Amino acid sequence: MSIQCLKKYGIIGGAALALYAAAAPASASAVDFSGKKIEIIVPFKEGGGTSVYSRLFEPFMRKALPGNPAIVVQHVPGGATIRGNNRFEAQAKPDGLTLAAVSTSSMVSALFGGKKARFNMLKWRPVIVSPLGTIIYVRSDTGFTGKDVVADTKLLRGMELKFGAKAPIAGELRASITYDLLGLNVKTVFGLSRGAARKATMRGELPLGYDSAGSYVKKVTRYVKDGTVKPYYTLGYLKGGKVVRDPAFPDVPTFPEVYEKTNGKKPSGPGWEAWKSFLNMGVMASKGFSLPKGTPDAIVNVYVDAFKAILADKAFQKKARGSLGAYPQSFGADAAEIYKNSLALSPEAKTWFKNWIQTNFQTDVTIN
Repeated sequence: MSIQCLKKYGIIGGAALALYAAAAPASASAVDFSGKKIEIIVPFKEGGGTSVYSRLFEPFMRKALPGNPAIVVQHVPGGATIRGNNRFEAQAKPDGLTLAAVSTSSMVSALFGGKKARFNMLKWRPVIVSPLGTIIYVRSDTGFTGKDVVADTKLLRGMELKFGAKAPIAGELRASITYDLLGLNVKTVFGLSRGAARKATMRGELPLGYDSAGSYVKKVTRYVKDGTVKPYYTLGYLKGGKVVRDPAFPDVPTFPEVYEKTNGKKPSGPGWEAWKSFLNMGVMASKGFSLPKGTPDAIVNVYVDAFKAILADKAFQKKARGSLGAYPQSFGADAAEIYKNSLALSPEAKTWFKNWIQTNFQTDVTIN
């Protein structure tokens, strides 16, 4: 995989985004936010990925929404997004004046937050969902070549590998489950942010690493170029219900491809179904904005139209270059379907998840 290819697919494309404006229907609503203030609740501290995502859109929302309302980003950190999301659930009115900034972490808290998570994201009204791919990489000094996934996987199955994660119940589960399903012997070192884990991999302390597409392109490709690490697989991208190659990494195999080649059959069963929920949470629903439950369709449609117009704005495209990646965005009903595929697990998948987490991390969880 060439660095040129990564750069080519790692930036937002003006031509691709222009189609959103052409596809945006004229709103039948007389919604007007003149003189109003719209609050975006970000359930994280300032400066994180969801904060950056919100502030990327903030100045353009004022121009795109009818009446040019003031836009205020309000950070409400705490409880792994639970505090901010609980506040949104309890206080946001269905009048279009409050948005929740949603991320993979929000989804994880919705699923595993138990009684503390007093919010139901399946009833929210998402207006935009921004996917972002995930790529797994391995240090070359393990003997990993990146040329033959069957031979490389056989090599890795004979080793004890280390992987860094923030906590047992976090977004890293989307990668950890694939390691287990592939039969890798991986010991997870907890308490590491993604940045700290990446640095440990480059220092040779952790042979196994992963990153989102944006971080990989910006912070890992130079180590690919000098031979320190090599890409293994991506989690893939969902299209028409099927896992296909990640648009940002079309020459890197997906996890299902590696599984099939190394096991002689396609992945299936409750573990596979549980992992697909994390594929939706961790890739398809990486970031986004949602209105509260009960918001009328007219207001939802106004927001959908506004975000399509923003994505087609050349000034926004220039500012967002390298941030959103080469991924189609989802809106309205399509975004709601991604929420459903992330959080509406079957009883069998929930049981598998609970047992898997207990066995691997000695942690009891309640799955909502």
